[in-house]
Amino acid sequence: MINTKDQTPVMTLKQAAAYLQVSKAHLSNVINGKVPGVPALRCFRVGRRILIKREWVDEWMESADLEATGEW
Repeated sequence: MINTKDQTPVMTLKQAAAYLQVSKAHLSNVINGKVPGVPALRCFRVGRRILIKREWVDEWMESADLEATGEW
């Protein structure tokens, strides 16, 4: 079990999936823009590792919420 309470500024794919409470496979699909109606999540790669800044996840959730409510 990953402790998502640790507020690290950069998360691995596994940590970000736990933070969002989704599977790694689903998050990977979101990052690659393969989920219809869901904006892609920003990330960066170091070799084969996918890393995501916590602030990007929070901004992505906020923008997805605004789009869903029509306030964007």
